[in-house]
Amino acid sequence: MKKLLLVGAVALFGAMNAQKNTILVGGNISYNTDKTTNNYSSFKTKKKIDEFSFNPFVGYQFTDNWTAGVKFGVNSSKDTVSANGMGYSYNAESKEDSFQYGVFGRYTMPLSETFSVFGELDIFGTSGKSETPNTSGTPVTYTESKSTGFGVVFTPKLFINFKNSFGLNFNIGGLGYTTSKIKDSDIKNNQFGFSFGQGITVGISKNFGTK
Repeated sequence: MKKLLLVGAVALFGAMNAQKNTILVGGNISYNTDKTTNNYSSFKTKKKIDEFSFNPFVGYQFTDNWTAGVKFGVNSSKDTVSANGMGYSYNAESKEDSFQYGVFGRYTMPLSETFSVFGELDIFGTSGKSETPNTSGTPVTYTESKSTGFGVVFTPKLFINFKNSFGLNFNIGGLGYTTSKIKDSDIKNNQFGFSFGQGITVGISKNFGTK
């Protein structure tokens, strides 16, 4: 099994301190791939997972503490599976693409010139599409489904200022509620969750002066 994880960021340029009447630009981007191969004496399988996400945001800092703005997100995953042996052979792909759009508000409390903490509330809608293979027959057939939903998430974060309000954002958990529904069906999914310390999300942001 091999795994590659790339975490980067989206941020442009500027040279103003983080203060009121500035524009905040930032986000994160990630790519993950995972490949598994099983070689049995009479049967072989291969599986590869590719995942990609891109989540930029733009906000306006009304005061030294309060910021509001918009967020977007694109997420895509593809599972490729192949099997051969014992008189059975197939190649199949599962795909899932989703789009997220919404607004956010945050309150920032500076601790020093380098460190700040802030709480962020996100309200967003989602839409997605997936293709699921059926490998019981030949050729492989696919079922397509579409979904819509919305969510509310509160996240505490830490900001590390490297220079001129350009720096990294870290969070290790949050509190949120999301709901989604498969179109033309009665399938619904409601989730309420709290997580802390289970993983770290890293992003980059930058304030740009407007005056």
